Amino acid sequence: MTYSYISRKRASPKIPFYPSPLDIVKLMLDLAEPKEGQTLVDLGCGDGRILAEAASDYGCSVIGVDSNPMLVSYARNKLLERGIKNFRIIKGDLFKFDISSADIITLYLTHDALEILKPRLEFYAKPGAKIIAHDFPVPGWRPLLFVSKVSAEDGRLHKIYLYEVGKSLKKDILYATDEFGERHETSRVLKIRKDAHKGGEEA
Repeated sequence: MTYSYISRKRASPKIPFYPSPLDIVKLMLDLAEPKEGQTLVDLGCGDGRILAEAASDYGCSVIGVDSNPMLVSYARNKLLERGIKNFRIIKGDLFKFDISSADIITLYLTHDALEILKPRLEFYAKPGAKIIAHDFPVPGWRPLLFVSKVSAEDGRLHKIYLYEVGKSLKKDILYATDEFGERHETSRVLKIRKDAHKGGEEA
């Protein structure tokens, strides 16, 4: 029997670039608590500010994914200028990127984008991975922690949702769907994670 990721084909929504204020970035990372040796993936990394702060302040490896080549170039140069070496910036589709190695995933996406991304997070993100969503919650998930804060930079109220794969779903056991539409506990088919697409190319 062959296991594969099954999803309805939907056009990827356009995601506007709206950078998180630096004080909100620091709050997100404080909640995620990255550790040296861990990998943080920012889906829709924009100008790379989350990556830069995570690598500089916490010493973790960072990977950013964005479809905008100008932002990818800008983010790459920013990290290089700060002397950060343990990073990758990917020009590609965040909805197809391989997230199976991520210990932490950061998201600042729209509701529609999260609806599309959610099945992939449930299927490919490894158990125990932390997911930090800014302003927009992952539909149907229960956050382990919710924090709101008015940013000193833009004066706006920002909402941060902290999730953990395996604990934040309506059911605590993740499921994979096989080619016959039957569900199986994800722990029995973890090997399929290795088949995730890279979803982009190095900048």
